[in-house]
Amino acid sequence: MNTAAAQPKRKAPHTGGGALRRHAYETLKGMILSAAFNPGERLSEIRLSEMIGVSRTPLREALMLLEAEGLVIGKSNSGYSVVHFDPRNIRDLLIAREGLDGYSAEIACRMATEDDFEQLKAVMADIEELARRDQAEPVEITRKLELGLKVHEVVAAATKNSVIQDMTRRLYEQLQAALWLEVLWLTSSWDEAIAQHRAIVDAVLARDVPRAVEAAREHVRDSLRNMARIEDIYEGRRHLFKQPAPPSGRSDLPTES
Repeated sequence: MNTAAAQPKRKAPHTGGGALRRHAYETLKGMILSAAFNPGERLSEIRLSEMIGVSRTPLREALMLLEAEGLVIGKSNSGYSVVHFDPRNIRDLLIAREGLDGYSAEIACRMATEDDFEQLKAVMADIEELARRDQAEPVEITRKLELGLKVHEVVAAATKNSVIQDMTRRLYEQLQAALWLEVLWLTSSWDEAIAQHRAIVDAVLARDVPRAVEAAREHVRDSLRNMARIEDIYEGRRHLFKQPAPPSGRSDLPTES
Protein backbone atom coordinates (compact mmCIF):
# COMPACT_ATOMS: atom_id res chain seq x y z
CA MET A 1 0.00 0.00 0.00
CA ASN A 2 1.40 3.41 -0.93
CA THR A 3 1.86 5.74 2.03
CA ALA A 4 0.39 8.74 0.28
CA ALA A 5 -2.79 6.85 -0.46
CA ALA A 6 -3.19 5.39 3.02
CA GLN A 7 -2.48 8.23 5.41
CA PRO A 8 -4.91 8.39 8.31
CA LYS A 9 -6.54 11.68 9.11
CA ARG A 10 -4.85 13.94 11.61
CA LYS A 11 -5.95 12.99 15.10
CA ALA A 12 -6.62 15.11 18.14
CA PRO A 13 -3.77 15.01 20.68
CA HIS A 14 -3.94 12.34 23.36
CA THR A 15 -3.14 13.02 26.98
CA GLY A 16 -1.72 10.93 29.76
CA GLY A 17 1.98 10.25 30.36
CA GLY A 18 2.83 6.61 29.63
CA ALA A 19 -0.47 6.20 27.82
CA LEU A 20 0.82 8.59 25.16
CA ARG A 21 3.87 6.44 24.52
CA ARG A 22 1.75 3.29 24.42
CA HIS A 23 -0.74 4.87 22.03
CA ALA A 24 2.07 6.03 19.70
CA TYR A 25 3.81 2.66 19.91
CA GLU A 26 0.72 0.56 19.16
CA THR A 27 -0.52 2.86 16.40
CA LEU A 28 2.83 3.10 14.62
CA LYS A 29 3.47 -0.62 14.96
CA GLY A 30 0.06 -1.31 13.45
CA MET A 31 0.87 0.95 10.50
CA ILE A 32 4.21 -0.76 9.90
CA LEU A 33 2.73 -4.24 10.14
CA SER A 34 -0.11 -3.24 7.82
CA ALA A 35 2.41 -2.15 5.16
CA ALA A 36 1.39 1.52 5.35
CA PHE A 37 5.07 2.38 4.79
CA ASN A 38 7.50 1.29 2.11
CA PRO A 39 10.55 -0.85 2.98
CA GLY A 40 13.35 1.49 3.98
CA GLU A 41 11.10 4.57 4.06
CA ARG A 42 12.30 7.43 6.27
CA LEU A 43 9.83 8.31 9.03
CA SER A 44 9.18 12.02 9.50
CA GLU A 45 8.61 12.75 13.19
CA ILE A 46 6.65 15.93 12.41
CA ARG A 47 4.29 14.13 10.04
CA LEU A 48 3.89 11.13 12.37
CA SER A 49 3.09 13.42 15.32
CA GLU A 50 0.26 14.95 13.31
CA MET A 51 -1.01 11.62 11.99
CA ILE A 52 -1.01 9.84 15.36
CA GLY A 53 -1.94 12.81 17.52
CA VAL A 54 0.94 12.89 20.01
CA SER A 55 3.86 15.21 20.70
CA ARG A 56 7.41 14.45 19.62
CA THR A 57 8.56 13.10 23.03
CA PRO A 58 6.22 10.08 23.31
CA LEU A 59 6.66 9.50 19.57
CA ARG A 60 10.43 9.24 19.97
CA GLU A 61 9.99 6.90 22.93
CA ALA A 62 7.73 4.74 20.77
CA LEU A 63 10.28 4.73 17.96
CA MET A 64 12.96 3.59 20.40
CA LEU A 65 10.75 0.65 21.42
CA LEU A 66 10.15 -0.24 17.79
CA GLU A 67 13.88 -0.06 17.11
CA ALA A 68 14.46 -2.56 19.93
CA GLU A 69 11.92 -4.86 18.23
CA GLY A 70 13.72 -4.59 14.90
CA LEU A 71 10.91 -2.83 13.03
CA VAL A 72 12.67 0.52 12.53
CA ILE A 73 16.30 1.57 12.22
CA GLY A 74 17.62 4.70 13.93
CA LYS A 75 20.55 6.66 12.53
CA SER A 76 22.07 9.72 14.21
CA ASN A 77 21.98 11.98 11.15
CA SER A 78 18.77 10.90 9.45
CA GLY A 79 16.33 9.77 12.15
CA TYR A 80 14.32 6.57 11.82
CA SER A 81 13.35 4.49 8.81
CA VAL A 82 11.35 1.28 8.29
CA VAL A 83 13.57 -1.79 8.42
CA HIS A 84 14.93 -3.35 5.23
CA PHE A 85 14.58 -7.09 4.80
CA ASP A 86 17.96 -8.84 4.36
CA PRO A 87 17.24 -12.45 3.29
CA ARG A 88 20.86 -13.65 3.39
CA ASN A 89 21.40 -12.49 6.95
CA ILE A 90 18.07 -13.94 8.07
CA ARG A 91 18.85 -17.33 6.52
CA ASP A 92 22.18 -17.41 8.40
CA LEU A 93 20.41 -16.55 11.66
CA LEU A 94 17.79 -19.24 11.11
CA ILE A 95 20.43 -21.89 10.43
CA ALA A 96 22.05 -20.97 13.75
CA ARG A 97 18.65 -20.99 15.41
CA GLU A 98 17.90 -24.52 14.18
CA GLY A 99 20.92 -25.90 16.00
CA LEU A 100 20.37 -23.85 19.15
CA ASP A 101 16.65 -24.61 19.44
CA GLY A 102 17.23 -28.32 18.91
CA TYR A 103 19.88 -28.41 21.62
CA SER A 104 17.70 -26.34 23.98
CA ALA A 105 14.85 -28.82 23.54
CA GLU A 106 17.20 -31.72 24.31
CA ILE A 107 18.50 -30.14 27.53
CA ALA A 108 15.02 -28.98 28.56
CA CYS A 109 13.74 -32.56 28.37
CA ARG A 110 16.28 -33.53 30.99
CA MET A 111 16.27 -30.43 33.20
CA ALA A 112 12.70 -29.08 33.15
CA THR A 113 10.84 -28.85 36.45
CA GLU A 114 7.13 -29.17 37.09
CA ASP A 115 6.96 -25.36 37.16
CA ASP A 116 8.49 -25.27 33.66
CA PHE A 117 5.90 -27.78 32.52
CA GLU A 118 3.09 -25.64 33.91
CA GLN A 119 4.45 -22.58 32.10
CA LEU A 120 4.61 -24.48 28.81
CA LYS A 121 1.02 -25.68 29.26
CA ALA A 122 -0.13 -22.13 30.05
CA VAL A 123 1.55 -20.65 26.96
CA MET A 124 0.01 -23.30 24.70
CA ALA A 125 -3.41 -22.65 26.24
CA ASP A 126 -3.02 -18.94 25.46
CA ILE A 127 -1.92 -19.71 21.88
CA GLU A 128 -4.88 -21.97 21.27
CA GLU A 129 -7.30 -19.46 22.79
CA LEU A 130 -5.93 -16.75 20.50
CA ALA A 131 -6.37 -19.08 17.52
CA ARG A 132 -10.03 -19.54 18.39
CA ARG A 133 -10.57 -15.77 18.26
CA ASP A 134 -9.01 -15.69 14.76
CA GLN A 135 -8.71 -11.90 14.45
CA ALA A 136 -6.28 -9.95 12.27
CA GLU A 137 -6.00 -6.63 14.14
CA PRO A 138 -2.43 -5.43 14.80
CA VAL A 139 -2.79 -6.09 18.53
CA GLU A 140 -3.70 -9.72 17.76
CA ILE A 141 -0.76 -10.05 15.36
CA THR A 142 1.52 -8.70 18.07
CA ARG A 143 0.12 -11.21 20.55
CA LYS A 144 0.72 -14.09 18.13
CA LEU A 145 4.39 -13.22 17.87
CA GLU A 146 4.75 -12.67 21.61
CA LEU A 147 3.25 -16.06 22.43
CA GLY A 148 5.22 -17.86 19.74
CA LEU A 149 8.44 -16.44 21.15
CA LYS A 150 7.31 -17.23 24.70
CA VAL A 151 7.30 -20.96 23.95
CA HIS A 152 10.98 -20.83 23.03
CA GLU A 153 11.77 -18.56 25.97
CA VAL A 154 10.27 -21.07 28.42
CA VAL A 155 12.08 -23.99 26.75
CA ALA A 156 15.39 -22.08 26.99
CA ALA A 157 14.72 -21.23 30.65
CA ALA A 158 13.99 -24.90 31.33
CA THR A 159 17.56 -25.78 30.36
CA LYS A 160 18.76 -23.98 33.54
CA ASN A 161 21.70 -22.78 31.45
CA SER A 162 22.18 -19.02 31.48
CA VAL A 163 24.42 -19.08 28.39
CA ILE A 164 21.77 -20.88 26.31
CA GLN A 165 19.14 -18.42 27.56
CA ASP A 166 21.30 -15.43 26.63
CA MET A 167 22.17 -16.83 23.19
CA THR A 168 18.49 -17.52 22.52
CA ARG A 169 17.49 -14.00 23.49
CA ARG A 170 20.17 -12.40 21.32
CA LEU A 171 19.33 -14.57 18.33
CA TYR A 172 15.61 -13.92 18.55
CA GLU A 173 16.13 -10.18 18.91
CA GLN A 174 17.99 -10.16 15.60
CA LEU A 175 15.24 -12.21 13.96
CA GLN A 176 12.28 -10.12 15.10
CA ALA A 177 11.81 -8.22 11.83
CA ALA A 178 11.67 -11.48 9.87
CA LEU A 179 9.30 -13.05 12.39
CA TRP A 180 6.93 -10.08 12.08
CA LEU A 181 6.85 -10.54 8.31
CA GLU A 182 6.25 -14.28 8.65
CA VAL A 183 3.24 -13.77 10.90
CA LEU A 184 1.86 -10.83 8.89
CA TRP A 185 2.39 -11.86 5.29
CA LEU A 186 1.91 -15.63 5.43
CA THR A 187 -1.54 -16.15 6.89
CA SER A 188 -1.21 -19.94 6.89
CA SER A 189 2.04 -19.79 8.89
CA TRP A 190 0.20 -19.13 12.17
CA ASP A 191 -1.87 -22.34 11.90
CA GLU A 192 1.27 -24.28 11.06
CA ALA A 193 3.16 -22.65 13.93
CA ILE A 194 0.45 -23.67 16.42
CA ALA A 195 0.82 -27.33 15.43
CA GLN A 196 4.61 -27.07 15.52
CA HIS A 197 4.64 -25.42 18.94
CA ARG A 198 2.24 -28.09 20.21
CA ALA A 199 4.62 -30.79 18.94
CA ILE A 200 7.57 -29.17 20.74
CA VAL A 201 5.66 -28.71 24.00
CA ASP A 202 4.19 -32.24 24.01
CA ALA A 203 7.62 -33.78 23.40
CA VAL A 204 9.28 -31.77 26.18
CA LEU A 205 6.43 -32.61 28.57
CA ALA A 206 7.00 -36.30 27.75
CA ARG A 207 10.78 -35.83 28.15
CA ASP A 208 11.10 -37.46 24.72
CA VAL A 209 14.50 -36.16 23.57
CA PRO A 210 14.52 -37.40 19.93
CA ARG A 211 10.99 -36.17 19.30
CA ALA A 212 11.62 -32.80 21.00
CA VAL A 213 14.81 -32.16 19.05
CA GLU A 214 13.19 -33.03 15.72
CA ALA A 215 10.09 -30.94 16.47
CA ALA A 216 12.23 -27.92 17.38
CA ARG A 217 14.43 -28.25 14.31
CA GLU A 218 11.50 -28.82 11.95
CA HIS A 219 9.82 -25.67 13.26
CA VAL A 220 12.88 -23.64 12.24
CA ARG A 221 13.20 -25.45 8.91
CA ASP A 222 9.64 -24.40 8.19
CA SER A 223 10.63 -20.79 8.87
CA LEU A 224 13.50 -21.18 6.41
CA ARG A 225 11.02 -22.32 3.76
CA ASN A 226 8.75 -19.40 4.61
CA MET A 227 11.63 -16.96 4.22
CA ALA A 228 11.95 -17.91 0.56
CA ARG A 229 8.29 -16.99 0.06
CA ILE A 230 8.67 -13.77 2.04
CA GLU A 231 11.72 -12.82 -0.01
CA ASP A 232 9.62 -13.02 -3.19
CA ILE A 233 6.90 -10.85 -1.62
CA TYR A 234 9.44 -8.35 -0.34
CA GLU A 235 11.20 -8.05 -3.69
CA GLY A 236 7.87 -7.42 -5.37
CA ARG A 237 7.11 -4.65 -2.89
CA ARG A 238 10.58 -3.13 -3.24
CA HIS A 239 10.32 -2.95 -7.02
CA LEU A 240 6.75 -1.67 -6.84
CA PHE A 241 7.82 1.21 -4.61
CA LYS A 242 11.18 1.62 -6.42
CA GLN A 243 13.12 1.21 -3.18
CA PRO A 244 16.88 0.58 -3.48
CA ALA A 245 18.29 -2.72 -2.27
CA PRO A 246 20.15 -2.65 1.07
CA PRO A 247 23.88 -1.88 0.68
CA SER A 248 25.84 -4.96 -0.34
CA GLY A 249 27.56 -6.88 2.41
CA ARG A 250 25.66 -5.38 5.34
CA SER A 251 22.41 -5.94 7.17
CA ASP A 252 19.96 -3.32 8.32
CA LEU A 253 18.66 -5.67 10.99
CA PRO A 254 19.68 -4.44 14.45
CA THR A 255 22.60 -6.20 16.08
CA GLU A 256 23.32 -6.66 19.75
CA SER A 257 25.93 -4.28 21.10
